[in-house]
Amino acid sequence: MDKEKELIVRKNRELSAILEASRVLTASFDLEENLSSAMKILGTILEMQRGCVFLLDPLSEQLRIVAAHGLTKEEIKRGKYRIGEGIVGRVIETGSPMFIPNIGKEPKFLNRTGSRPKKYGVSFFCIPIELKGEILGVISADRIYAEEHGSVDDDLRVLTIVASLIAQFVKLWENYRKSELEREALRSQLKEDRKSTRLNSSHTDISRMPSSA
Repeated sequence: MDKEKELIVRKNRELSAILEASRVLTASFDLEENLSSAMKILGTILEMQRGCVFLLDPLSEQLRIVAAHGLTKEEIKRGKYRIGEGIVGRVIETGSPMFIPNIGKEPKFLNRTGSRPKKYGVSFFCIPIELKGEILGVISADRIYAEEHGSVDDDLRVLTIVASLIAQFVKLWENYRKSELEREALRSQLKEDRKSTRLNSSHTDISRMPSSA
């Protein structure tokens, strides 16, 4: 395949990845399911070995993996970082993306999940998930590049677009979750009010009964 055809194929794959990620992120309000599907699409279409979505807990100021591709459940559980800790924590702290050409040569790469027993030759992307100045988390991806296959700039662009799509979805999910909690609280309050009304009515009826004395 000549370079022009290879470029066309790669651009089509990038477009497919973006469109498919957008589709699954708007399929429902299931946070983990939608994010996992988006990461699987990146792994399959863009040939990324591993990918993670970390979201920030504003109370604990801790980042944890909420969805991943290419990691076991145990590895996902280990994926926790403080702000400023490792590459992931650094990106959430600065709000700037980072690209590590070879994680085996980067001392700040902590491999907290333990999912990379062989680190040499693996490139690592880490992109902030940001919406209107608010950083919600980061998206990370592993890639092994061959000289004739793949482009760092192209992958960075696609991941940045997908991170933006994820940011919009996460914010929508947060608003949806907040509304659901408010509705549930309102339903509980109405239930308590009806119960209280019935009890008051029952007490009133008893007090009005004629005395047998």
